[in-house]
Amino acid sequence: DFLFARTMSGVFKNIDHMCSRSNSKTWGKEAWKKIVVCVVSDGRAKINPRTRALLACLGVYQDGIAKQQVNGKDVTAHIYEYTTQIGMEVKGSQVQLKPRRGAPVQMLFCLKEKNQKKINSHRWFFQAFGRVLDPNICVLLDAGTKPGKDSIYHLWRAFDLEPMCGGACGEIKVMLEHGKKLLNPLVAR
Repeated sequence: DFLFARTMSGVFKNIDHMCSRSNSKTWGKEAWKKIVVCVVSDGRAKINPRTRALLACLGVYQDGIAKQQVNGKDVTAHIYEYTTQIGMEVKGSQVQLKPRRGAPVQMLFCLKEKNQKKINSHRWFFQAFGRVLDPNICVLLDAGTKPGKDSIYHLWRAFDLEPMCGGACGEIKVMLEHGKKLLNPLVAR
């Protein structure tokens, strides 16, 4: 749950950054309306119960309503949607929920019934949500990856400056507590 919360916290900060860009023709105060955070979870039996609880606290999941079958037909996935105004703070492995001070966040949560691995989740994202949302860009993040406060903006900017750009990637840095770099010669500078 704290790995997922770390990722979501970073995404929320990026949305706040885009909303703070008051001189932008694209972004600004209402930027949150142009952003949809899609979470795809690979298998109802596999999802971490604490992550499921965190999604419920954000308002984008309801426990107890998902069924394996409807009218005798197998269910492939469960889709939830909510615009949340709940924020979070991650301290170590502890997650604290709090009211968001920034903009609301539009969320879609797809809970796949079966565990079918990451590539299938990407397929769900692009084929199911991509067709409906028709996004200008998509940013894929694994749970545990915390984007910097403006890194998603900079990825978007790469596409905005070069319309023929088909892909871009960011830099991943190791997250260490203060002073820990001194103990590890591989990351010490």
